Amino acid sequence: MLKISWFAFKLYIKPDKITGILLFILEIIDRAKGMVSFVIVAKIIDVVVDILQKGQSVDLVLPYLIVLVGWNAFSGLISLNRWYLRNKMSQKFYWLADILIFEHYKTLGVPVLEDPEKNNAINRGKSEIFRVGDLFYQFIYFVAGVVNVVISGIAVFYFLPKVVWVLFIWIFLKNIPDLWYTKKMYQYGYNSTEDRRKYKMIIYYVLNKVKLIELSIHNATSYIKNKYLGFVEKYVLGWIKIRKEMYKVSLFLAIFDALFQFWAYFMVVSKIIIDKLSVGRLYFYISMVNRFTSYLEDIYQSLVGLYETSLRVDDIFIFFGLRPSFQDGHIKVKKFVSPPQITFDEVSFKYPNSNKFVLKNLNLNIKPGEKIAIVGVNGSGKTTLIKLLLKFYLTSKGNIMINKDNIEDIEAESYYKNVGALFQDFGTFGALNAEDNIFIGDTTSLKNKAKIKDAAVQADAHDFIKEYKNKYKQILDEFFEGGIRPSFGQWQKIAIARLFYRNPWLVIFDEPTASIDAEAEYKIFNNIYKFFENKTVIIISHRFSTVRNADRIILIDEGRILEQGNHEELIKLKGKYAKAFRLQAEGYKIEK
Repeated sequence: MLKISWFAFKLYIKPDKITGILLFILEIIDRAKGMVSFVIVAKIIDVVVDILQKGQSVDLVLPYLIVLVGWNAFSGLISLNRWYLRNKMSQKFYWLADILIFEHYKTLGVPVLEDPEKNNAINRGKSEIFRVGDLFYQFIYFVAGVVNVVISGIAVFYFLPKVVWVLFIWIFLKNIPDLWYTKKMYQYGYNSTEDRRKYKMIIYYVLNKVKLIELSIHNATSYIKNKYLGFVEKYVLGWIKIRKEMYKVSLFLAIFDALFQFWAYFMVVSKIIIDKLSVGRLYFYISMVNRFTSYLEDIYQSLVGLYETSLRVDDIFIFFGLRPSFQDGHIKVKKFVSPPQITFDEVSFKYPNSNKFVLKNLNLNIKPGEKIAIVGVNGSGKTTLIKLLLKFYLTSKGNIMINKDNIEDIEAESYYKNVGALFQDFGTFGALNAEDNIFIGDTTSLKNKAKIKDAAVQADAHDFIKEYKNKYKQILDEFFEGGIRPSFGQWQKIAIARLFYRNPWLVIFDEPTASIDAEAEYKIFNNIYKFFENKTVIIISHRFSTVRNADRIILIDEGRILEQGNHEELIKLKGKYAKAFRLQAEGYKIEK
C-alpha cells in the first residue's frame, strides 16, 4: 500500500516537482495549524479569567490577541497558497496525465498490446489514472495525521496517559471492518471488470449514430437496452448488498464510539477538578482530546482511503510496470538512400501462448526496388509476415535481414524512419483537418502544401477534398463545429495520400483498398506503381486486379510459400493462384 502510495506521489508531481513538494509541505502545515490556535486561545482564557478575578487592566490580554490575529493571518496565507498550488497541480496533471500514459504506452509493443490479460490491465490503468491525485492527497492526509496524532498525543499523554492508550486501541479496532469491506467492494468491482467493459460497450451501440440507425431499423434497440439493464440490476444489487452490511456494522460501532468519547471527556473534567487547574487548561485538554480522537480517526480513515484507492491505483502501478516483450535493438540505421535488400531466412513464427506455427521455415528474398504482392487465403500467414517485417514481433526461428543487419538488432525508431505502412485498419484522425491528416505521414520537415496536394492527387483524394467547404482545412469529424464525416472510401484515399506524402524507401500495403470500388482501386494502384517506381513495395490484397502488375506474386499457404512468379508465370503454372484468379474473374463476369 505504502509502495503504491509513494509511486502515486512521484507520478502526480512529475509534471511539476517543485510545486508538488511545496504543496505537500503546505498541506501538512495547514492541517496542523489548529493546535497552535488552541494553545493561544487557552492562554487568552486564563488571562481573561485573571483580569476578571483580580480587576487587572484589559491591556494585559492585548499581546495575546495580537499573536492570535497574526497566527490567523499566517494561517490564511498558508491556506491561500495551498489552494493556489492545489489548483495548479490539478490542472497540470489533468492535461499531462494522458501524455504520461502515452509515453509509456508507446514503448510496450504490439505483443503486449494484443495480449488480452495485459489489455485488461492497460484499460483499467488508463481509466483509473486520475485516482493518482486522490491517492496523493490521501497520502498527505495520512502523513499530516501522524504528525498531528504525535503532537496532540504527547499533550494528552502527559496529562492522562490511560486516555491515549484506550482511544488509540478502540479507534484501531473500530476501523478494521472498514478495511475488510473496502477490500470486498474492490474485489467485487475487479471480478466484474470484463462484464462492465462488455456492457459499457453494449450501451455504446445505442449511443453511436451509425449503430443506432441500424439497430432502429432492425427494431433491436429495446433488446440492447434490456440486455444492459439486466446487467445493471444484477451488478447494482450486489453492490448494495455489500454496502448494507457495511452500514449495519458501522451503526453498531457508532454506539460504542459515543460511549468511549463520553468516558474520555469525563476523565479530563475529573482530572481538572481534582488538580484544581485553570479554565484555560480545561479548554486546552478537552480540545486536545477532541483533536487526538479526530486525528486518530483521520489516520485510520486515511489508511482505509489509501487502501481502497491503492487497490485501484494498483492497476496504474501494474500498467506502468509493464515492459515490452522483447528488448529493442542497438543499431541505429541511417536514413536509406536506396531501397533495402530484405531476406527472410528459414523464418518460423508462432504467437505467444500458442503452439501453432503461423509461418514455417519461410525463405524469401526481396530485391531492392522490387514490387511484391502477397496473396493467400485468410489465416495463411500474410499479415503475420508483415508484422515480422515491421518488427511488431520477433521470429520464433530464423532471421530477417535488412541489408546486412538482423532486424532484431535494429533500433525500431530509426528503422521506421525508412518505412511506410498502410493497413486495412488504418487511422482516421477526425479532430485534425484534411491537410494535417496527410501531413502526419511525415512530420520530420516543415509542412509542404504543394507536396500535400500532389499526394492527394496521386491517391485520388484531391477531387473530393476541394469540394469540402473548407477545402484542405476541413475538420473531418461531424461532432466538431463545421466538421463533416467522410465516407470510409474517402478516408482510405486520405490514408493512402498520407503514405504518398511520406514517400519512404520501403512501402507496405495490407489490404488498403478494401472499401474502394474496382475502378478507383485500379487507378490508385497504377499511381502506386508509378509513384514508387524506384522503391520497394509490398502489397497484400485479395483482388487480383491489384496484384497482377507486381514484379513478383507470392502465394502463401499454411505458413509456407507455395507458388511465386509474375502473373503470367503463375497462370501458366495452373496451380492454386491460377484457380483462384479464374474464380474471381468469373465472379466479376457474373456481376456484370
